Amino acid sequence: MGAPIYLIVRSADFVVLTVEWSGFELRTSAAFPAPRLAATGADPSVTLTFPPQAVLEQTTTSDFHTAGLVYSDSRLSKPSRLVFRVKSGTLIELSAQGILDALERDGQAQVEGKPSGLELPWGIDAYPVARHHGALVRSDHPTHPVLSMRSGAVGLWAASLRTSDGTRWDADALLSYRPTASREAVGIPEGALFQSPPLANWRSNIVTWSNASESARPDVTRLELTALGGALSAKGKWASSSWTHDMALGRDNVANGTAKGKLWPFGIPCVYQDFTRRSFLRVYGGDAVRCVAALRKRKVLVIPHPLVIGLRTPTFPFDEAEVLEQVVDLSGSPTPDSPVNFLPGGALSPLKFPVCCRSGGTTVRFDIPLVFVGDTEQGPSQAVLDTWRPHAKVTIPGIDIDLIGADGKPGDVQEVHSLTFSGTTSGPEYQPDLAAFGVVLASLRTLLPGVGGHDHPRPMAYADEMRTGSTGAHLPSVPLVFDASSKVPVSFTANADRSGGLVAPKFLADGISRELGPVTTSTIRERADLAAAIDSAFSGATLFGLPLNALIETAGSPKPTPPQIVQRRVGLEIHTQMVWKGLRLKAYKTFQPRPTGPPPLLDLVVGTRPPANEPLPGAATPPPPTCALKNFSLVLPPPSSAHPTDPLLTLSFASVEFNQRPGQPANLALVDPEITFHGALKLLQTLQNKLKAILGDKVQSKVSTTGITIGYEVALPKAAAGMFVLQNIAAKLAVTVPYTEKPVSVVLGFASREHPFALSITGFSGGGYVCVEIAGDAEPKVEICMEFGAMLSVDFVVARAEVHALGGVRFLRKDTGALELEAFIRIGGSVELLGLVTVSIELRVSLIFEDNPPRLLGRATLVIELDLTLYSGSVTVDSGKFELLGGDSSVRALETPAEARVREATAFAAWEEYRKAFAS
Repeated sequence: MGAPIYLIVRSADFVVLTVEWSGFELRTSAAFPAPRLAATGADPSVTLTFPPQAVLEQTTTSDFHTAGLVYSDSRLSKPSRLVFRVKSGTLIELSAQGILDALERDGQAQVEGKPSGLELPWGIDAYPVARHHGALVRSDHPTHPVLSMRSGAVGLWAASLRTSDGTRWDADALLSYRPTASREAVGIPEGALFQSPPLANWRSNIVTWSNASESARPDVTRLELTALGGALSAKGKWASSSWTHDMALGRDNVANGTAKGKLWPFGIPCVYQDFTRRSFLRVYGGDAVRCVAALRKRKVLVIPHPLVIGLRTPTFPFDEAEVLEQVVDLSGSPTPDSPVNFLPGGALSPLKFPVCCRSGGTTVRFDIPLVFVGDTEQGPSQAVLDTWRPHAKVTIPGIDIDLIGADGKPGDVQEVHSLTFSGTTSGPEYQPDLAAFGVVLASLRTLLPGVGGHDHPRPMAYADEMRTGSTGAHLPSVPLVFDASSKVPVSFTANADRSGGLVAPKFLADGISRELGPVTTSTIRERADLAAAIDSAFSGATLFGLPLNALIETAGSPKPTPPQIVQRRVGLEIHTQMVWKGLRLKAYKTFQPRPTGPPPLLDLVVGTRPPANEPLPGAATPPPPTCALKNFSLVLPPPSSAHPTDPLLTLSFASVEFNQRPGQPANLALVDPEITFHGALKLLQTLQNKLKAILGDKVQSKVSTTGITIGYEVALPKAAAGMFVLQNIAAKLAVTVPYTEKPVSVVLGFASREHPFALSITGFSGGGYVCVEIAGDAEPKVEICMEFGAMLSVDFVVARAEVHALGGVRFLRKDTGALELEAFIRIGGSVELLGLVTVSIELRVSLIFEDNPPRLLGRATLVIELDLTLYSGSVTVDSGKFELLGGDSSVRALETPAEARVREATAFAAWEEYRKAFAS
């Protein structure tokens, strides 16, 4: 059975206590009016339990308006107790006066700190101890009611605690406070009028800081306990925080907490202050203005040193950072879960600090939430980081930032449109870091305006090698990498005019090289399978219409690199460049090295121009060509190891040069072109030699919005000797460079389908044409047509006439590899009267064989032409193509019904017009 508990109540001065004892013996005697307690045990003690000593109230931030009564939420503390150690042999009269007298008597009783327990202020469990070693804690309290001699009022009974090395008249009780536990209020809502209570979420930290050492305990200058609540004046000051508290009759008057820390991730020193003070606030409502003694809270961040320097690291491109405000009011923001680790403003509406970062002459200004981390912490908690990260990205106007800060390579400076911050922790120091940044590739935006989305920011980050301490000469060649899902497509295939016409680079950039700009990183790293990397990286790129990845030579030295696509600042000007010089090429299908001379090379210089402060090159030293493809041949048929054959035709060039200059039309030049016939075509060698002397004077160039064509077309005059007539002799060599997504093509021909050459000997005639077209990686297109027959003409001065009957064959090898053979006859004639009337008729009947799928086609075409003095016209009657053999039907028109109707209607209309001409 436990010790008995008694209630002590004295109404005169409002004494309300419970008392219990241990180590005492109850004695009664007729000599004494009341029983007595005798301290006979080994460790006698008396415990006084007081009513709750503290009240928790909500705070407010300012004066307020209300039409009626409003209530704040509040909480009562637990009862508090004082344990008195009593001297052995002490006798205590079992009455209110006797107990109070025994516990107050000097040298007879002392307050035992550790067994005692006070909840003062609310939420902090503590006990008092003497500040100085050897001193004891005593209670000064009246044993009788204290009566005012003047007014007759009775004073409220109070137990004032002090140490034995002081007196009751001293202002300082010389106590220390030993917090043991804490709790926080739950279920108290925060609203527009009433905010969180004092010391919200500070209490656990106060307990921790106070127990770090004996010297860390808060000093207490006043500690009183009454039936209406306690009074406390306490102050704790630690290396990086402080706590000040003053309360009376259980009500807080002052409750201040401060914590020194830094604003993460920049490490800017600051102090968080949470101050609560009881003030008289005006309450407006109705016609009256009232006042209430309310707790007013103010929370601020004070930034005494807003500038930090020496921040630059391989992954943070700024030398210094500065917060542009020194006092930040947080009074209207939610109460943080921890006063030493929080996001100011809270997760829903974080406070944005105006920040300025500088590096050299570059200044970047932005607003960003920052995390307050107390000096007692090792960095932001994971929960706070998770709350902050969605706000870690800031958008800035496009600013050129040196992201590397080393020796000024052209790829180091990029146009940055966003910054995503992070940070690292090294002991008490914090180092800002860039987790990502959004970059617009200004070089590609300039070279490919409006194409490929190069005017939009691309997410980037530093390469992993940059985070392993790389500095100086050991910086990786590709320090900046694109997000894996946001690699940059670089393609000039649809805009070859912007990449030198002859070559159309195409690759997927996954990083930015310091020297080269955007690159596919696999093509510049040391690796054994460079050929495979080149093949994969440049898939789809073309050179002279051929696949570029098949032409790049990877064996030997120097090793190939991607094109350099960068911007350079020269004075006040910015120059964009795409340079690819000395790229060694190898043989591929029709593309072969010249029989003599150096190997094929590509030189590309796009977008360059002399800086404004340098003289323009003189006439003796013209600028280099925009793009030059040097020392190569086109060989037909292309060499093949599977089916070796001797070449028949070789087109050889010392150089094909594409030039683009500001203010001038594009220009294409063929340097030392040579045509060489081999094998069965050596019969044409003599004609080739004759043409060499005049080709240089017959260069023709044609520039359009879709491309540029340059070539030679030589027409020889009609040759007649007796019965021998040779006419329509023409030789043609043309190179076409399209600006659209088509391959470069080379055409070599003698005569043409529209204008075949003609040969007549007596009454017999013949002619034809030959055309060879090489376009990219496709099969060469070869078309040959020869015809022979009889032709007779007469001239009677007033009338002349001509009749002919010719037969021939035409061979066509399409660029798809499909074959088409045609046998035909042409029968026709014409009559001219006095030069005023001409009538001609032409009938062509042909049989056509196609091999894919195999089938035999037929076609007949009749053309009648009439030329009067004031009228000319023609009528064409065309059967269309009919399938004679092959397919699903023995006889089937190769036209749709709609096509046939259109053709027939057109022919009928022409025939009607022809008849009307005769009728008139």
